[in-house]
Amino acid sequence: MKILAIGDFHGKFPAKLKKIARGNDINLIVSVGDYAGIDRWKPYIIKRFKLFKQGKPLPTLEEFFGKKGVRDLWRDDFLAGQKMLIELDKIGKPVIAIFGNGDDEWYKYPFDKDVDLVKEKTVKVLKKLQNFKIITYGTMVFQNIGFLGFGGYMDIDAHFEEDQIHLNEGAFIARKTRREKSRKKLYTNLKKISSMANKIFVFHYPPLGFFDIIHDVKDNVMNGKSAGINFFREAISEQKPSLALCGHMHEYQGMKKLGKTTIVNPGAAHDGKCAIIDFDEKKGKVKKVEFIK
Repeated sequence: MKILAIGDFHGKFPAKLKKIARGNDINLIVSVGDYAGIDRWKPYIIKRFKLFKQGKPLPTLEEFFGKKGVRDLWRDDFLAGQKMLIELDKIGKPVIAIFGNGDDEWYKYPFDKDVDLVKEKTVKVLKKLQNFKIITYGTMVFQNIGFLGFGGYMDIDAHFEEDQIHLNEGAFIARKTRREKSRKKLYTNLKKISSMANKIFVFHYPPLGFFDIIHDVKDNVMNGKSAGINFFREAISEQKPSLALCGHMHEYQGMKKLGKTTIVNPGAAHDGKCAIIDFDEKKGKVKKVEFIK
């Protein structure tokens, strides 16, 4: 089986990647999320990081972009995500997918009752996708392979460091609560496929210690910190899946091993990157990984 691992589109699906996806040798597309989350969000995110680090009040979207700017940004971001999903669906191959933290309007966040941006128009688009199986917080079986998905926004390990705790105690408590709920959800879902000999994990954020150190933007106050998730690493160590995919970190593309598990960050589709994985579904073994740069 040839698996096309891809993700972090952020509104861009380069022609060379579409050509690869349509190739006769690709049997399955697995996406690690972030179809939306266009570049215009980045200055706002960096600004919030800086102010949070300084212990200052954080600006609202309207304060930063203006009322019309916010409306235009949400509209353009939604259309970008919609376009990526439709274009992936049109490839005509089976797609196993999760949403990423940049896909705010496309998935329901189950770990905080105050966060719910999913709109009716989103549901209408998703219902029209013919080749997609979305497992953002779920599992599925495909050709005797148990797939576990876990995407969306995550409270990264760096948020729990000592300097972060003292900056905003309220935010820390909220993050700790969400983290506990998300870990419980992951392990609940794992029970559904734990007995399977052949498993593939699909994460948006990286497991702790793998493609996780932030160093993409010079003025990002989180530079040098980990965006990894410790219980992703724990789950890999305990369950020993054949393959674990992750994304989120655009500054990385590559393959590493954790015990018998091959961990792959395919690189950002936004930058023309992906990975083609030659996978022996009978033996549950990664035979070869080819990176497209």
